[in-house]
Amino acid sequence: MRYLFAGVLLVLLSSCAHFAKPEKTVNLPVRQVTAVGLSPQPLGFYTERLAQQLFAELAKDQNTLQRQLAVSSFLPISALSLQTLSAQEVELANQLADSMLTEAVQRGYDAVDIRLRREVLLQPDHEQGFSRQLAELRQQHSARALLSGTYSVQEDGYVVNVRLIDIDSQRVLAAATDYIPDNVMWSAEKMRKRGNYLYRSDRIGERP
Repeated sequence: MRYLFAGVLLVLLSSCAHFAKPEKTVNLPVRQVTAVGLSPQPLGFYTERLAQQLFAELAKDQNTLQRQLAVSSFLPISALSLQTLSAQEVELANQLADSMLTEAVQRGYDAVDIRLRREVLLQPDHEQGFSRQLAELRQQHSARALLSGTYSVQEDGYVVNVRLIDIDSQRVLAAATDYIPDNVMWSAEKMRKRGNYLYRSDRIGERP
């Protein structure tokens, strides 16, 4: 009887061990996304491309070439304001304006910088020639055209619209549109390239 009880107990323990055995796990492959929409090119590559479109026809018009133009920050097409936006997006909007100013001057246009202070401010470790405070700016300029634009945020970049507008008549003298991948504003520390894939590193790890 004792041997029969021991045999039954052994069978029960074996059954419990069989059911308690964990199931095998399958390691799912890590998803890799090819760098579609990402670009190794800097922002200047895309602003030059925009400028080529914008100034292509204007180059034939000497009257437009002689107009003094000002440049303003680009704005999101939905809100037309940079308030409450991320620092990266504000930086993009301002850098677009500065890059287009450079492109205009290099093509022979007479441009003014409306951020110029009346007087250069001397700080202990630098000189400050620009300001965004209205009271500190030179108020007199003869700009007759405004170069500016808008942008629309897409999944992995921006659709950028740039135009040159006659200030007096509000007539659009020229316009252009292009697409800019958002990784042109990523810092080098955030970019990693492995094979044919680009990765962005941030506080929550790496993502393709």
